[in-house]
Amino acid sequence: MNSFVSYEKGKSKAKIIIDTRIYNKNIVMKSAYALLDKAYFLFKLDNEDIIVEIFTKENNNVEGIVADFLDELLNVYLRDLLEKQNKIIREDIVTRAIGSSLDEKNFVSIDPNRRAENCQVDFDKDIDEILKEIENDPELQINKEEIEKILKEIEEETETMEKK
Repeated sequence: MNSFVSYEKGKSKAKIIIDTRIYNKNIVMKSAYALLDKAYFLFKLDNEDIIVEIFTKENNNVEGIVADFLDELLNVYLRDLLEKQNKIIREDIVTRAIGSSLDEKNFVSIDPNRRAENCQVDFDKDIDEILKEIENDPELQINKEEIEKILKEIEEETETMEKK
């Protein structure tokens, strides 16, 4: 293995040799992606090494970009490691979150084996409660005529839907 980092003096170019026994290809690519606004990246496989050539954009400091790349390399590696270690915990949290939402009060489930006439839901009770809240809300300036007009429209739409 050659030196880990080498610079070409007087140019905005650097070469980094990365051991794939430490960092895999995906981690190297993700690290480079984070810095695409600052530099161009070229990659080459050489036995157990990845050679990364960095060409800076807009006269950026090559040493600074190399340092940022190496920081990002470690950052992505540790994030990947933690993600793998916490995979089971995250899956358990998601499973419990989805499962617990199904146990909520007033959850309506649909049983395809039940006949439609046995599946009546009393929506009138909910509408009456909503109307009371609307009438008692001082911020809403809705008069009773407007409420009656809205209810009439709902009834007409319901009748039209039932006819279809």
